[in-house]
Amino acid sequence: MPTIDDVSKLANVSRATVSRVLTGTRGVREESREAVLRAVEELNYHPSFAAQNLASSTSSYIGMVLPANEVGLSATLLPQLSLAVKSLNKSLMIQYVNDKSEQKIAVEHLRHQCVAVVTLGKNDVTIANNVIAFDEFSSSGTASQGYNYAFATESACRYILGKGHRNIALLIDSEDDIASKQMMEGYRSVLQNYSLPFNRQLMITANNHLEQALLTLINSFTKYTAIIAKRDCYAAEAMRLLREFNIAIPQEVSLVSLEDSPLASLLHPPLTCISYPVDQLLEHCIQRIRALIDGHSVNVPEGRIFTGRLVARASVSDRS
Repeated sequence: MPTIDDVSKLANVSRATVSRVLTGTRGVREESREAVLRAVEELNYHPSFAAQNLASSTSSYIGMVLPANEVGLSATLLPQLSLAVKSLNKSLMIQYVNDKSEQKIAVEHLRHQCVAVVTLGKNDVTIANNVIAFDEFSSSGTASQGYNYAFATESACRYILGKGHRNIALLIDSEDDIASKQMMEGYRSVLQNYSLPFNRQLMITANNHLEQALLTLINSFTKYTAIIAKRDCYAAEAMRLLREFNIAIPQEVSLVSLEDSPLASLLHPPLTCISYPVDQLLEHCIQRIRALIDGHSVNVPEGRIFTGRLVARASVSDRS
């Protein structure tokens, strides 16, 4: 494994110059900076920021990067995370982002100022080792880690099918989103087990145009009596639009979410959910932050899976 000394030798600069370049410190000549970056890339060098004193002794902050559309999760997670961080004698520094490119910039900015930076989803494999994914999932099966959206979708489908429904729509973010892919996997698995046909028209992708996606379903001639949504806010929007078309909830269409944020119990009718396991994921995250502060590795064994539990409320009707 290459070291900072290897980078220094290849770039023909001092060890201190390498450190200044990697931490974004000003006062480095452009040619030296470029030489260091070339050497880092050639050697595939990944600096240990904990070892370089970017950890507990020099920073009193923990960073958090959240997607701007995760309003429900933010309301659930941030108060608990803030208290947990306070117990470590640190303060929380939060940035909201709109897409992957903004996330990368925000993480790059925060990781030089904070003991650790927590992101919501999977990180780039080349990212610094003081960056922790709060809920990291993978499509490669055995490497999965985080909330098991496939299992949550299976649980939601089985619950709805047990109520006599046979035509279930699935509302996901996009077909490229890893969590959404897991949802589709769980959905197809249950349909196959119940010998039910897969109807492509019942797959709804928000793709940042949630209202249009829901209107397409509502205006179609496709039969459906239930909708499973990834987020509570998606279910809330579905409730609003269905009512505008005089479609009764849950008498005509039932709704289930895979989140269970504070919004879920405030909706009318209250929303049935497979609850997102915030407490378990938070405990796991804090263990990794504490390890980083103590100078230990934050790597964890692959395959750590967290499942949600059914919270039955009034948004699902019995059609059996």
